[in-house]
Amino acid sequence: MCGINGIIFKTSKSDVSKILKMNALLDHRGPDDSGFINHKNLLLGHTRLSIIDTSNLGSQPMSVDGRYWIIYNGEIYNYKTLREELILKKYKFYSNSDTEVVLNAYKEWGVDSFQKFNGEWSFAILDKKNNEVIVCRDGIGYKPCYIYDNNNFFAFSSEIKAFYALENKIQFDNNNFGINSITLNNCSKTIFKNVNQLTQGRYLKINLNNLEKKIFRWDYPLKNLPKINSGFRENVSDYFDLLYESTKLRLNSDVKTGTSLSGGLDSSSIFTLMNLIQKKENLIEDDLDLNPIIMDYEGMKTKEDAVQLSQKFKRNYQIVDFKKMTADKTMDLVSSLEVVEEYFMQFELYKKQKEKGIKVSLDGHGADEFLGYPNWIPELSVDIYNSIANNFKTINKFGKTQNINKFKRLFGLGEQEITSISFKSVPDLNYGFKSYLNTGNFDGSYQIINDDLENLENFPYELCFTYLMSYCGWFQFFLNKWDRASMSNSVEVRMPFLDNNVRLFGLALSSSNKLKNGFTKSVLREAFKKYFPNTMYTQQFKQGLNIQNIDYDENTMNLIAEIINQTKFKEINVFNFKHINDDFINNQNLDKIWLLCKYYLMIEGFKKRYNSININLKAEEKSNLLNS
Repeated sequence: MCGINGIIFKTSKSDVSKILKMNALLDHRGPDDSGFINHKNLLLGHTRLSIIDTSNLGSQPMSVDGRYWIIYNGEIYNYKTLREELILKKYKFYSNSDTEVVLNAYKEWGVDSFQKFNGEWSFAILDKKNNEVIVCRDGIGYKPCYIYDNNNFFAFSSEIKAFYALENKIQFDNNNFGINSITLNNCSKTIFKNVNQLTQGRYLKINLNNLEKKIFRWDYPLKNLPKINSGFRENVSDYFDLLYESTKLRLNSDVKTGTSLSGGLDSSSIFTLMNLIQKKENLIEDDLDLNPIIMDYEGMKTKEDAVQLSQKFKRNYQIVDFKKMTADKTMDLVSSLEVVEEYFMQFELYKKQKEKGIKVSLDGHGADEFLGYPNWIPELSVDIYNSIANNFKTINKFGKTQNINKFKRLFGLGEQEITSISFKSVPDLNYGFKSYLNTGNFDGSYQIINDDLENLENFPYELCFTYLMSYCGWFQFFLNKWDRASMSNSVEVRMPFLDNNVRLFGLALSSSNKLKNGFTKSVLREAFKKYFPNTMYTQQFKQGLNIQNIDYDENTMNLIAEIINQTKFKEINVFNFKHINDDFINNQNLDKIWLLCKYYLMIEGFKKRYNSININLKAEEKSNLLNS
């Protein structure tokens, strides 16, 4: 996976230095190569992390005919099948990359090609003949795509920090700052002025002649749900087979592939499948490193399970003892992750993988969101309540008195009326620290879920809620955090649980397949029961890489004092400095004050990265610069 950048100049001629600087700010996403193309008022830039066909034939921007040009971040795992289909249609291929398959698929099928792709991506395709460009994002939204739009530029990028190259600054948006991060994702917004997200499952078409922009939807998960067997055992078998094939697809790589292991159900399932596939397919172990990294940290409950599973498959695991990050390292980390929540363990995990020479990691993210996150059990149980409410209503109309009383006794009902619960989505519009901010009015009128509310009326409550959490912003926040943590270390993460077929199967499953015999993710547990240690199979808790809490020791307090007394901090127009300073002096609300400091450090981190760029403009002569 890579980094993509694009700039449309609205009021001036194209400035090549800006795309070079944007590329430089995304060098971590693509340390192997970079290039750009200039077409009239458009610049497209790319930084490459070479995974499939590591030769120069896979370099980007890429074209096979001079008309269509692509910059691409992602992986299409079924590209070999699509390639064969296109060869039968007389297409000629010059590389073995999936990028060329995406480009030719678009030439053949247009935007309908997106439905054929099994993977995750963010890409832009320029059509020189029609003088238009489309920017497309995958259906689940794993690969990020941010949009910057003001009077001077329309730009897009894999990361927000790249926009710093446009006008040597990025500013907070008074209307959005302080709003819950999940709510912002629910609405495809960010905390930065003029910066929004391209909503997952959509593509943007831009006419370069008149700058007209239109967003179209291409992905409709609710229309593609599979038929689910009524038997639990059959579903267990089907789910295992789907996950097996998904994992097998994601092992295709021309570079070293590895994994990590937490000892939880999700990572253990992927680790197990990788071992089973390696043995069955006789894959070369030099290319597939199945000696997992195990992150050990304070409060970890599953280290021994991870060790035991590693030993079962005779793997030489590596235990990494995570030490708390000190506050003085926060600037680099929050500007890398582009979130202020301290997901520092994830960053360290992929740093260790990079040190092992791993360029691709198969991870277990995504099972919770489709198979029953423990905190969601009340919502996953609403249909049970609604069924009782509906049956009670019916028996009151048609039943005899003795049957009505029997029904009440059976379900512990009194004389009160019970009514069914309707699905609705209410965003959290409360500012997290209102008294510290000079804010405007947040526009929450558009939520991603709005596009499907009418259709969702046909589905059970549990599916509606799962769809809300997995497709409409909540999950995408975490996916983009994982993307940033891995790509900051130039490691591509592949997630078998997010395969089109696997996730749609999980979305369509009823809660009776997800919650069974007092356990969550029952269909997954049962699928791997014969491979897991009993302690792992019967786990009764959710284990993950947690947010790190900072200790407010002397060093941290001194850092906070230094930050809030800087002129640049005081001049941020969204902050109410006096109230912040008064509370800090009185040792009050330190968590909130530290949070504001991290936002400031993020911006300063962007600036630091930008100022460290040393662009040699003569690189233009060596680049992929192609003028129309």
